[in-house]
Amino acid sequence: MAAMFRKRKRIVSLSSCVTYARAFSTSVRIQANRAIVYSQNGQPADVLRAINIPSLTAPLPQTVNVRFVLAPINPADVNVIEGVYPSKPQRSSFPGVQGEVFVGGNEGLAEITDVGEGVRSVERGDWVIMKASQVGTWRGAANLREGQILKVPRLNGLSDVNAATMMVRPC
Repeated sequence: MAAMFRKRKRIVSLSSCVTYARAFSTSVRIQANRAIVYSQNGQPADVLRAINIPSLTAPLPQTVNVRFVLAPINPADVNVIEGVYPSKPQRSSFPGVQGEVFVGGNEGLAEITDVGEGVRSVERGDWVIMKASQVGTWRGAANLREGQILKVPRLNGLSDVNAATMMVRPC
């Protein structure tokens, strides 16, 4: 009994030193630039696939490169994939990927990794969310126009999860 008590006490005393990782996030491990895409509407389990996409080149003027930190799955995302949501995504094409595809995801948190000439509203390291709809956030990185993003201040108490979901039905 005494040994059991000591073991429990040790666990309790270590709990204040434990740090938690977001196991649900793809940002836990850095991987190749990947995207979740589909070529036609349908049931997500039938039409979604993961692909490798090329690394980003330097951003053009008035654009930024971002790395997505979190990109949640919203029920509306499923409706978009099924083809029953009024908002439609833009088609994308990637070198090495046959045909055009849609990149899933409408909301998410990204970090600016590079800034093109003439961009004034953000700088490298800033957090941003999508101002435009159906940008395609289910990917590791993207090149976006300055007008598609909105800077999020890193306020005390604002978690990355809160920031990633603030544009769809906040409050």
